[in-house]
Amino acid sequence: MAVSSVTSTTQTSSTTSSDGTTAGAALSDMNAFLLLFTTQLQNQDPTNPMDTYEMSAQLAQFSTVEKLTQIHSQLETQENYLASINNAQGIQFLGKTVSVAGNGIQVADGKISDALVELEEAADVTVTIYDESGDAVRTLALGTLEAGRHAIEWDGKDDSGKSVSDGTYTFEVSATDVSGNTVASTSIMAGSVYGFRMEDGVSYLVLGGSDGLLVPVGSILRIETSG
Repeated sequence: MAVSSVTSTTQTSSTTSSDGTTAGAALSDMNAFLLLFTTQLQNQDPTNPMDTYEMSAQLAQFSTVEKLTQIHSQLETQENYLASINNAQGIQFLGKTVSVAGNGIQVADGKISDALVELEEAADVTVTIYDESGDAVRTLALGTLEAGRHAIEWDGKDDSGKSVSDGTYTFEVSATDVSGNTVASTSIMAGSVYGFRMEDGVSYLVLGGSDGLLVPVGSILRIETSG
């Protein structure tokens, strides 16, 4: 029995999305599947036609792939929409002074970013400051402090009295009561919002300047209007 030859040319329109993918690619895949499926039907052996169950399984697989493609497209649209909302919210923070949960200190041109500690109850407080390598450079004995928020006063010098290099430092708070028991405390960074940045899907505020501390928007504890 002669087998007929089927030639088909399909044309698809293509719409480029924001991430460089094309909507036409999905349509092309669908057309390719339909062409393959109809060609298979046209060229089957009449004495041994395709099994109904097999045909249904192929159609079901095609339908599933089509639905997944649609869902993927919808998720991309939703992701872009959420990103635009994050960007709009980030702009609102510009020029504001914020307090953020975190333990970073920025040293730049002799200026030290604001760092604070919040105590749940009165405690004897010691603060240790570390450089980017994790080495302790300064230990500050703040003495006994009442419950509440307190500034950590650091002059930017190490334990030998030498000014430290510009860079990002971290601090660790040790707070104990009169019995030597640990008192709960929160490390806080503060500063004016210079900019807004997105990295790996996370929204960050930039404090102080272009090379300032990066703080997650979700860590904000307090917002104030500068000036």
